[in-house]
Amino acid sequence: MDADAHFLASIKTLNHSSLAEISPSRLVELALRFAIWPSISTYHDTPWLAPFAIRRIRIRLEPNAPGSKRDLWGLPTADGYFTDDNSLIKSLALRRPLLPEKNPYGKSVISRGLVCCHIWSGTTTSPLLFSFVPNLVWLPKSLATFSDAHSNAEPHPIHNALKKISMERYGLVHANSRVARAWQLLDPPTPQFLNHFEATELADDGKITNLVKQRVHRMIHFLEATLDSDTEMPRRFSKRYHAGVGSGIDKSVWPVQHWLTKDTRLKLISEMKASI
Repeated sequence: MDADAHFLASIKTLNHSSLAEISPSRLVELALRFAIWPSISTYHDTPWLAPFAIRRIRIRLEPNAPGSKRDLWGLPTADGYFTDDNSLIKSLALRRPLLPEKNPYGKSVISRGLVCCHIWSGTTTSPLLFSFVPNLVWLPKSLATFSDAHSNAEPHPIHNALKKISMERYGLVHANSRVARAWQLLDPPTPQFLNHFEATELADDGKITNLVKQRVHRMIHFLEATLDSDTEMPRRFSKRYHAGVGSGIDKSVWPVQHWLTKDTRLKLISEMKASI
C-alpha cells in the first residue's frame, strides 16, 4: 500500500479535494488519525532507534574525506557519531503490521508513502534526540510538512498536537536514566484541547528492539576492537565508518582510529552501553 495515496483517497471520501480547503483543526484530527507511532514497548526496551547516529547538514568538502561534492552520509563526526540521512529509522515502519487491527490503513502492508518526521524541530543533530522514540512519528507524505519541517514559518497546530500526544503516550519517567536528559532538551507543547482518538502504532513483536540492539552492539564491538593495536582490525561498521582494512570500504576516508582519538572512542562506547 502507498500510505499517502490511501490518505488522499480517504479525504476525497470526506468531500475534500485538497488539504488547502481543510480547516487547521480538522487537519489536526486527520494527522492524528493517520499518524503511525513507535510502540510504547519499543520505547521501554530501546528508547533510541540509532543512538550512535545524528543527521548533519551536508558540507561539500570534508578534510578527512577528500573529494569534491562529497556525499557525507556514513562518515563519523568529530565525536564519532555516524552521519545518517534518516535511512536508519525511516524504513522501520514499512512492511510491518500495525495495531490496533482496526486502524485507518486496515490490514494492508505499507510499502511507501510514509515520511519519518521529527516531532520537535531542530533536533536531528543531537544524538540524544535524533532517534529518540518519543521524537518520531510516521505521517503520510502529504502531511509531513506540518510536523517539524515548518522551517521559520509559524508552526501548524499539528506540530503542537504531536508533541502533546507524544508526551502523553510515552511519559517522562523511564528506567534508563539517560532518557531524562533527552526529555530535558524538549520544550513542552502549547496547551490545546484534542478530541479523543486511538493511536496507530507499529506492532513490535521484538524484531525492532532486537534490530536496534544488534546495531548498537555491533558499534560497541567495532570500536572496542580498534582500541587494541595488537589484534586484527575489525570488519567495517559501514563503507565509510571503517578501520582501514577489508573489502567494500571507501579508502579515501580515514580509518576511525586515525580520525577519532582513543578517548573519543572510549566515551562513545560508554554512551552506547548506557543507551540500551
